[in-house]
Amino acid sequence: MAYVVDNSNRQSAPEWLADFGSRDHLALFPAKLLASAFNDLGGVYVEVTANAAADATSVSVVALAQPIPAGAVLDFGGKKFARLTAEAAIGATSLTVAALATALADGDITYWSEYGRKMIKSGTLVGRTYAERDANTPFGPAVDTDDEIYLVAFDIENANDENDCELVEHGTRIKENYLPDWTVISANANLLADLRANYECFKGVN
Repeated sequence: MAYVVDNSNRQSAPEWLADFGSRDHLALFPAKLLASAFNDLGGVYVEVTANAAADATSVSVVALAQPIPAGAVLDFGGKKFARLTAEAAIGATSLTVAALATALADGDITYWSEYGRKMIKSGTLVGRTYAERDANTPFGPAVDTDDEIYLVAFDIENANDENDCELVEHGTRIKENYLPDWTVISANANLLADLRANYECFKGVN
């Protein structure tokens, strides 16, 4: 299954996997990911903590784990963009930005990537409709209207450069609360039901 290799050449299964790391737990068909639909999970996580109206020049956020330089553009999806006019330091809870063209809402999330890469972590839930499958459309982040959903088996360092992937076979045992996008999945009752219908899920404990 998915493995993390450290500098001592040891391998370990990811925390979310509760099954054997064998070929039997990989889906039999090849798959591709739609890189443009994903955030860079290796980037800086940015979550808005209060509504910011159009023309606002300050945005409240969860304390930053890494700095973001002046001039960086944050894409929150749709027409929601914010361009920093001053550097945001580690731990900053407010961003100084150029006047917003579109309002931001409490809970809006994005990731800022210095090099524009798209890292996708093993255990990410992806999906597509049957119409997309028949059109050979790559998988995107799973939504509750998808007809088929799968977990990504291995880390993808940059989907902009290589978007081929292996998927986890249905029926595999999963520690659901250790999945990288568990917060999003657990907040969507239909998506959570889809996950549990396709995989043998239980709660992982430390």
